[in-house]
Amino acid sequence: MIKNVYFDLDGTLVDSAPGIIEGLKVALTKYGYDIPDFVTLRKCVGPPFTYSFPKLLHIKDEDFDGAVAAYRQYYDKENGMFNAKVYAGIEELLAALNKRGYCLFVCTSKPEPTARKLLAKLGIDHYFTDICGATLDASIDTKAEVIDLCFSRAPWHKKEETVLVGDTKFDAEGAAQRGIDCIGVSWGFGSKWDLEDAGAVTILDYPNEVLEYIEAN
Repeated sequence: MIKNVYFDLDGTLVDSAPGIIEGLKVALTKYGYDIPDFVTLRKCVGPPFTYSFPKLLHIKDEDFDGAVAAYRQYYDKENGMFNAKVYAGIEELLAALNKRGYCLFVCTSKPEPTARKLLAKLGIDHYFTDICGATLDASIDTKAEVIDLCFSRAPWHKKEETVLVGDTKFDAEGAAQRGIDCIGVSWGFGSKWDLEDAGAVTILDYPNEVLEYIEAN
């Protein structure tokens, strides 16, 4: 029986692509890199920068720290993060899960201070018992590591009673690595095929279907 629901943030709760993509452009321009096509930029929404910067944007090792700093200057300090919106149906889903007694956590590869600030600004932070995210020094970075953080903050959570809801293969892979199920959602930045290949137990198209699945399991 599911009792605890961990939610990915970018692409699952919030459409944060506009602000993230603009921040990436700022960082790439500052370091003299060509701006890739929109499809490539969109793939960078969700994964940790330790993956997306070298593998998708081809940023060199020597430019990595500076590019991350340039991005964060725009996104965090110049409030690019607020160019985002909650997906339709998400607040209703969170309210319904709260009402039914489920314990909700945010589990994101976005830096935790940024995630807290964004969720508070969007007015949905109060639905969550805790908000867990990556550290600025990348000592906690991958989805599996953030899942570990969630369990460390709620040691009474049992893996068999916990699911992760996410939109990309990184969510499904991280959940599999830590022995919990992943509910894939199709409205974000990943693909159904990648979620399926990475082991998502189901892939759903609308937030109300997430509620139905959780209640049935």
